[in-house]
Amino acid sequence: MEKAPKKKPIKQIKEYITEIEYQKLMTYLKGKENLHSCTKSNLARTFTLLYFTGCRLNEIKQLKVRNIKTIIEMTEFIIVTYKTHKERKLFFSKNAIKEIRKHFDLGKEKNDSYIIGVKGDYSKTPSVSTFIGIVNQFIQEVLGKRYSSHSFRSGLITEMSKSVNPKFIQKFIGHADINTTMRYIKPTDEDLRECMVR
Repeated sequence: MEKAPKKKPIKQIKEYITEIEYQKLMTYLKGKENLHSCTKSNLARTFTLLYFTGCRLNEIKQLKVRNIKTIIEMTEFIIVTYKTHKERKLFFSKNAIKEIRKHFDLGKEKNDSYIIGVKGDYSKTPSVSTFIGIVNQFIQEVLGKRYSSHSFRSGLITEMSKSVNPKFIQKFIGHADINTTMRYIKPTDEDLRECMVR
């Protein structure tokens, strides 16, 4: 008897995070009183840096307070992308610096402390899998299952694609291949409606 072909799982549409979703996350986080203050701080710092840089979570997790001081002072920072083992230069707008400042008490925090701590201890940082789990669980609690931390990255790339040369976006986001950058561009329903010519 012939076996029935296996059904391929449906590939779901992944949504991306724009300013609206970012603000929803931050507002919800602010009102979430049952969260440990360290977790709250970790998430606020993470969402802000993801929104303005399009970094990966493991890149954010490695940052220390001295790195944030450099970012605020110089408005740029060289980060090592562990996925590709390459350096990548990050640039920050005045608006980004203003938002970042809100989440750091740079007069009190030690230079060598991680910006993402474990239960109030910033001398260590959580494992990548634990950190990804916490961040994605919170994002999906607020925005739904079609969102993840990677939605920040695709959101930034898509927004940039409307007015910025794709080669510049590739360099900014740290992709070795421009085809990878192009795969991240996901037009919204509104973008597609505006494309209609008939």
